[in-house]
Amino acid sequence: MPEWNGRERDTSVELLDVLTTVTTGSARICRADRILFTACEFWAAARNRCLTEQLRENPRAQLLAAEAAFTVIGLTNAASLLHHGRMALMEGDPPVSSQHVAEFIETSFADLDEPIERMIAAYAGSRTLARQNKVR
Repeated sequence: MPEWNGRERDTSVELLDVLTTVTTGSARICRADRILFTACEFWAAARNRCLTEQLRENPRAQLLAAEAAFTVIGLTNAASLLHHGRMALMEGDPPVSSQHVAEFIETSFADLDEPIERMIAAYAGSRTLARQNKVR
C-alpha cells in the first residue's frame, strides 16, 4: 500500500465532532456516527498495519461491525473481503487465526479497486451536511 498520511479533511472534521460528542456526553451518538467511527477505526488499523491488535478482542464481532459499516457506506468490495475473513475465522477447516485474517485483510485492501478513503470521506461529508441542516 502507498504511504498513508491520515484521513481526508471531511472525515477528520466529522470524526472529531463524533468523538467530542462521546467524550463530553452531550448527546448519544446515532447509528450513522457509529458507522463512521467503526469504518474509520477499522480502516486506520488496516492502513497502519495494526489490525491484528485491533482484532485481539472478539474478532468476529469486530469484523461483522466493520463489514456492516462498509456496506452502509457503499464499500461492497471491502465489505465482501471482511465477510470472507469473518467466515474463515468461523468456518475454516482447520480454523484460521485472527492474525492470519488480519494480515490477509491488510494485504487485500491494497489490491482493492475501491476508493475506500474517498468513500468514507464522502459519507463523513454527508453526515456533516445532515448535522448542519438539523441545526438550521
